[in-house]
Amino acid sequence: MKKQFTGGLDSLIQNSKNNIKTEKEADKEKSKSGIQKATYYFNSDDLELIKAIAFYERRPIGDLIGELMKKYITNYPDLDKVQRLYRSKC
Repeated sequence: MKKQFTGGLDSLIQNSKNNIKTEKEADKEKSKSGIQKATYYFNSDDLELIKAIAFYERRPIGDLIGELMKKYITNYPDLDKVQRLYRSKC
């Protein structure tokens, strides 16, 4: 008796294609709202702590990192000077 593998591999590939399309659509919607996707490297220990805090607070990691960045930017000394210098170099 032969095993029937019809649709097995094809259905897996098709599901992957659908997931990629869904992710791209989600990225487009977020970019319209002023959110930009970026990839950065973090210290492993720091990232583990961020994940633990996000889990404890039941929040998405991206929201927590966004809040941390906002606090850092808000408290940064001479922010206007930094922005002017950066804009003049770009």
